[in-house]
Amino acid sequence: MVQQPDLRNFRWDILLPSAAVVVAALLIGLAGLAGYAFKQREAFALDGRVLGLAHRIESRLRETDQGAEQALSEILTHELQHPILGLHLKDREGRSLAKVGATDPTHSPRSIDLFVAPMGGPRGRPWSTDSQRSPGQPRSHRGRRTLEVFLSPGAAAPPLPIRLLLPSSSAVGLGLVALAVLGGRLLIRQRYEAEVEADQRRLEALGRAGAGLAHQLRNPLATIKGSAQLLGERIKENEPRLRAQAIVTQADRMDRMLSTLLDFARPQEAEASTVNLAGSLSALAKNTTKIRLDIPESIEARVDPDHLDHIVENLLSNALAHSPEDSSVEISGHTVGDTVKIQISDRGPGPGDSPEELFQPYVSHRPDGAGLGLTIARTLAEANGGTLTLDHRKGGGTNAVLILPAGDDEP
Repeated sequence: MVQQPDLRNFRWDILLPSAAVVVAALLIGLAGLAGYAFKQREAFALDGRVLGLAHRIESRLRETDQGAEQALSEILTHELQHPILGLHLKDREGRSLAKVGATDPTHSPRSIDLFVAPMGGPRGRPWSTDSQRSPGQPRSHRGRRTLEVFLSPGAAAPPLPIRLLLPSSSAVGLGLVALAVLGGRLLIRQRYEAEVEADQRRLEALGRAGAGLAHQLRNPLATIKGSAQLLGERIKENEPRLRAQAIVTQADRMDRMLSTLLDFARPQEAEASTVNLAGSLSALAKNTTKIRLDIPESIEARVDPDHLDHIVENLLSNALAHSPEDSSVEISGHTVGDTVKIQISDRGPGPGDSPEELFQPYVSHRPDGAGLGLTIARTLAEANGGTLTLDHRKGGGTNAVLILPAGDDEP
């Protein structure tokens, strides 16, 4: 069975504009070809009209007595029709025989050679020799004549709709490309929003399932922990007592993980108040000497105090876990406009090539981590109107940047 391609995975923001460019190029090419064909048709039609006029004039010359070309002015006047502005007839030496209409040489006239056959005597009989002419009859001037045809500017230009064909098709092609770019971006955005919505539903389902499981595990875990503590107090031998203490330690670890899972499944509503950051963060950093605090006493943030403690505890836990033994974790803060920027910096291995992946649930660089700490920290930061990001620290390490609304005097 042939597997059908998944259209959702196509790069529509590239495919649609590329197809539109091809279609637009074909459209413009066809319009240019059509315009060229119409232009050639008009040029050929004009050439045919001029040559037909020359043929008619040549025929009239053969029927007219030689030397009477000036009388052709009346004949030539009847031949003037748009786009022919004027006519100029010359003999073979270039002397003017007849003019009619506008014969401005700046119009670049077309020159056509006419050949008058040896017809031209009275009633069309040919002159055999000049001695056969009666006295007073004109001398025969048989041979070549030159007819100059003066045309109006743009005489061979196609009609206005044809001249507008190429510009209009170019505009339509550009509009098609623009619509394709917009459509591709909309499809990509729609796919992204659908994926986000699907992830959100999946995370909500996992959260509900995890919350239920965590609630059910807490009671048996408390029993295991309590029993291990009682056994450790009653057992006198050293090795069994150490094993009982290990059970208690791991039970405490599991209890913390279950608490984290419950926090992820049911995040608390933010109850923001004005918090002095120096005092709050000093309390969190007092239990270790590896933390260096650099926050002015006057900086205040508008945040839920419990949420702030939870966010900073998660960030400090990650920073201390990844920092080398001989390095410290730095906490700095300053005001940026109407916000407060708190930065927690370490000298660990850094956030990797894709720092945003660490905010996905169950993604962790720590072997003992649940992969929910950063997810919960960002959720709480956003619940308080702030942001949380990770980036590379200059010289190696990670900068965790927490931005919160600045404090005010409101209660």
